[in-house]
Amino acid sequence: MATKSKFSDVLSKIAFVIAVLLTLFQSYTALFGVLTAVYQRAIHLGLASSYIFLFNMANPKEKGKVFHIIIINFIGLVASAGSNFYICLHYAEIQGRLGITTELDMIFGALLLVAILIMGYESLGWALPTISVIFLLYGLFGHLIPGALSHQAFTFKRLISFLYLGTEGVFGSAMSVSATFIFIFILFGAFLEKSGAGQFFVNLALTATGRVTGGPALAAVASSALMGTISGSGVSNVVTTGTFTIPLMKANGYDKNFAGAVEAVASNGGQILPPVMGSVAFLMAEMIGVSYFAVAKAAAVPALLYFFAVGIAVYFEAKRLNLRPDPNAQYERVGVVFKSGFYYLLPIALLIVFIICGYSVLRAGAYAAILTIALSYVKKDTAFHLKDFGAVVTDVAKQVRPIVAACACAGIIMGITSLTNLGIKLSGLIVTVSQGNLMIALVMTMLVSLVMGMGLPTTAAYLLLAVLGAPALIKLGADPLPAHLFILYFGCMSTITPPVALSTYAAAGISGGSPMKTGIYAMKLASVAFLIPYIFVYGQELLLYGSLGSILLAILSASLGCVALAGGMIGWLGAKMPMPLRFVLVGAAITLMIPGALTDVIGVVLMAACVITAVTLSKRQTPKIQ
Repeated sequence: MATKSKFSDVLSKIAFVIAVLLTLFQSYTALFGVLTAVYQRAIHLGLASSYIFLFNMANPKEKGKVFHIIIINFIGLVASAGSNFYICLHYAEIQGRLGITTELDMIFGALLLVAILIMGYESLGWALPTISVIFLLYGLFGHLIPGALSHQAFTFKRLISFLYLGTEGVFGSAMSVSATFIFIFILFGAFLEKSGAGQFFVNLALTATGRVTGGPALAAVASSALMGTISGSGVSNVVTTGTFTIPLMKANGYDKNFAGAVEAVASNGGQILPPVMGSVAFLMAEMIGVSYFAVAKAAAVPALLYFFAVGIAVYFEAKRLNLRPDPNAQYERVGVVFKSGFYYLLPIALLIVFIICGYSVLRAGAYAAILTIALSYVKKDTAFHLKDFGAVVTDVAKQVRPIVAACACAGIIMGITSLTNLGIKLSGLIVTVSQGNLMIALVMTMLVSLVMGMGLPTTAAYLLLAVLGAPALIKLGADPLPAHLFILYFGCMSTITPPVALSTYAAAGISGGSPMKTGIYAMKLASVAFLIPYIFVYGQELLLYGSLGSILLAILSASLGCVALAGGMIGWLGAKMPMPLRFVLVGAAITLMIPGALTDVIGVVLMAACVITAVTLSKRQTPKIQ
């Protein structure tokens, strides 16, 4: 046992050194400019994958299979380090050969694919690596498939050279974003959290809402939104803020399953909330070919409506249960709490200002991280010391593990899709099955997104769906940005949608509730996210396109729709709502969210009728005091 422990300690120390090198490399290139594409991505993948394999060897998940795990990860380590080193060393020569490949190229290319599949399995489970293998098999044997999905025959040599020796496979756009934007913003978020910003956000939200009905739940929504936009993982956000907010909600009288659902939904929603959107904003901008600012601007109103709807729902639940603020709770004034940590908002403000002023997003993120470090010294107890930097490096390396693995696997999938023109074929298939009807295609894409996103990080889910789902929607007339936001929403929702709902599992683990019941509550709370994407695909006022009047009217009617939807899902809107009225309220919400004067009038009338009826019934049922 002592020998094993010593061996693990040595591996952990080597892994830490690799993590430091990776952090230094990414920080340097963020500040002084990225390297040529393949060099930047290969060094990033080489360092990150080496850390992953060393970490897995030092921390085997299954104690009974230590030797097996060490051997598998050692193979991955050697294969990945060797193949990435090889392409960095010989890339100039490879370019000079003008497409002529050698046996060494093929050997190292095949080794890299093996390493990626091992890394994917160890970091993400079986789902994404299995899909990658299916795509590889399709690339090799797809010419034998009859019908529309058939493609021309490709040799193994052609497949390897396409995936390994260029920028359309493993070292394509997915790895590009991992090697640049994603890492630096995870680093920024880790510095922000370590500096005490997370606790400040929770304190500020709780102070602002503590005296309001449902205050702890509203605080969970607000603080999780603030941290979630920076965090690239709904699950990690749940375990960061949920450890504080879920017990508070339970103490206030909320059901444990409902409390877990609130945290899961709020944490997950951070990934659709600008400015950072869990780093997906940068990936989307890269995929579509638009500016980051265009993505953030379009995503703003739908994300705010999402959190508004969740906040209204938790307020209605508190009213339905007659939960009241704790009269004995002592809260400081909002101004006092804000003054104690307002400077935590400065790095986020700096990030936004720099991007608006035309700085590269990568450099803006690096400067925001540096400012966060500087601001930590405002207070003695939050000042960064050497051990804090070490903790941040370790935390970032751990967070990067699933993302790098996902981007590498996605590179295989995207490369095969490009080589075989599978994206075009699938788009044609969806168009054919939907008979050219955009609504049917949207429903099909939603279902595919919910299924394919299960068990995957948001980044991986989006990458997969951007290749396989978005092209069909665009072909049927949807604009690229709304189409990509559509798949992002449902890719995100897959993490709170049973049966495989990672965020709700994490929340249920903290609350002590049932994962399935927590998931059902989460779907109710996040129901607005199942409607809004359809609305902004058909009418883009919610994405801030159109005249000022039409945009304001769309936002107002959608906000009313959120209130009606929350009332229908929770069963309270001024009074307890019988089940028939709840269905009518959901109908009112849908009509209010659909742009148009007629639908708005219908929605308002239905909503008003429901409230009047419910209040009247409530008064009749209340016994009169003699």
